[in-house]
Amino acid sequence: MKDLRNENVNPFLGFFTDCEMFAIVTEHCSRGSLHDLLRNEDVKLDWMFKSSLLLDLIKGMKYLHHREFPHGRLKSHNCVVDGRFVLKITDYGYSEILETQKAPKETPPPEDLFWTAPELLRDPESPRKGTYKADVYSFAIILQEVVVRGTPYCMLGLSPEEIIRKVKKPPPMCRPTVAPDQAPLECIQLMKQCWSEQPDRRPPFDQIFDQVSNKNISDALKKHTGLLESLILQSLCQNHRRSNQGKNLIVLYHSF
Repeated sequence: MKDLRNENVNPFLGFFTDCEMFAIVTEHCSRGSLHDLLRNEDVKLDWMFKSSLLLDLIKGMKYLHHREFPHGRLKSHNCVVDGRFVLKITDYGYSEILETQKAPKETPPPEDLFWTAPELLRDPESPRKGTYKADVYSFAIILQEVVVRGTPYCMLGLSPEEIIRKVKKPPPMCRPTVAPDQAPLECIQLMKQCWSEQPDRRPPFDQIFDQVSNKNISDALKKHTGLLESLILQSLCQNHRRSNQGKNLIVLYHSF
């Protein structure tokens, strides 16, 4: 872990132990987690900002996988953002440490399993350190969070217990739904590829990086941003006209 060095991987500094407490020490990132950032209404997240954060995440995961290091716990809480708004992946290697120490497995609450691939949910003997394909699934759920700026599956209106039960036992396949007006089509298609029920159909991070870096997706993101800005401006103009019409009616009323 100490040899992993990449701009988008939060560096491991050491371990902290005190009585029964054990913790991994990493660099402090002042903006908090991606989960925190998405819920901070004071931070404006346009599509170019979102795509920058996602590209950082993809580059970090691409690096970890190239170093033959599956994450196993990838979620928005484990992606931290520094003062320059650079996203860095953290909490990697933690599951492997628990495995090495033969620590007993604990059953996490269902809302902590939203990012866990279905094949791992179904297999109680699955390795703690996870798999490369399961990391890609986790990325897809984070992608949904960033796209809609909401928690995983927030649009389904189901309890966490119901969601995990449905994900574990298809059909039908249970996944978040993202409307076409919420993201470019290319982005939605990538999301669906990454959370495929069949692990072998999920693209590796090298391929994901190529797709997101592709000029077509970049142009689509810019176009989507411009379209949203145009719709907002159009709505503001319509509201302004209605407001002026109301004022004119009041003036006319008083003039009779």
